[in-house]
Amino acid sequence: MSVGDVWNVAAQIEGIEWIIILIIVAVLLLFGPQKIPDLFRGFGRALGEFRRGRMEVEREISAELTQLDTRDARVRVEKAAGALGVPATGRSELQLKLDIARAVDRASDDQVVSAAQAMNVYSSGADVIRLKEQIIKALNV
Repeated sequence: MSVGDVWNVAAQIEGIEWIIILIIVAVLLLFGPQKIPDLFRGFGRALGEFRRGRMEVEREISAELTQLDTRDARVRVEKAAGALGVPATGRSELQLKLDIARAVDRASDDQVVSAAQAMNVYSSGADVIRLKEQIIKALNV
């Protein structure tokens, strides 16, 4: 293979490929062929630790978001209970939802609208019957 052939091959290689080739040559010159398996083994371990750390952070974020959603749902249920005149203190969320489902049928139109707004299911064009259905559906009882 002549120098001209090598130069033609080199001209066909893209920029990023040059960088990879230079890194490989530098690694070979710095560490030698005997140390390369150990080097890549260490790199693999570091990459695995990074992935485990990332998964742990994702898991913690997911748990925090779930807690926030749970608290937000409880606050919405308590606001809806207040709008319907149902006492919320000392009751579990399930008991409160059942009491809201019972109270929504006998509530006035204004109370139903307030409860629908508290549950984030209010739409301005909906009639009271539709709002009652939406409230009960949002309760997931």
